[in-house]
Amino acid sequence: MLNTIWKWLFRFVVGVGLMYVALMLLLGIGMTRPNVEESDGYVDSTAQAIAFTVSHSLPDSANQIRFLRASIGMGGRLRLYRFAAPVDDLDAHAVAEFDAHWDRPGHKATPDTLSPFDEHDVKRNSEFYGGNADWMLPPADAVGTLYEPADGQLSHRPMIFVDKTNGVLYFQMTD
Repeated sequence: MLNTIWKWLFRFVVGVGLMYVALMLLLGIGMTRPNVEESDGYVDSTAQAIAFTVSHSLPDSANQIRFLRASIGMGGRLRLYRFAAPVDDLDAHAVAEFDAHWDRPGHKATPDTLSPFDEHDVKRNSEFYGGNADWMLPPADAVGTLYEPADGQLSHRPMIFVDKTNGVLYFQMTD
């Protein structure tokens, strides 16, 4: 009788141990795989892209929209989008994104500047987060206004480049 109890107790302890190891493996694998939501090419429907903005809105004139949202467990989160519209709408949207941010960091606008997004950023974002971010690279002739948090802290805050040459807004927020 005592042997039977010990045999079942041993099986129970081993079974719980194996279930714990399996759970830890699943969590470990799950925490290192990127979770990516992205547009399949350019979309003209603002309804699809609104969830990817901080303000949950886009100008009515927005077109040629692309977006990507990705996260890797504890490894970080990335939110990217871009769209074309008249320059006045782009500037108004950039300000609205900062105004809608939960932290209300305020913004600093630097006019007549080149894009802060380069090939290195695009490659890093595409490889690390597992999405296609090639569309975040503005043309070489892009000159516009850079909107950044007023205090310079970029973690969890947007960086927005309004390409005034080509009429395109580029948004990036990561942590």
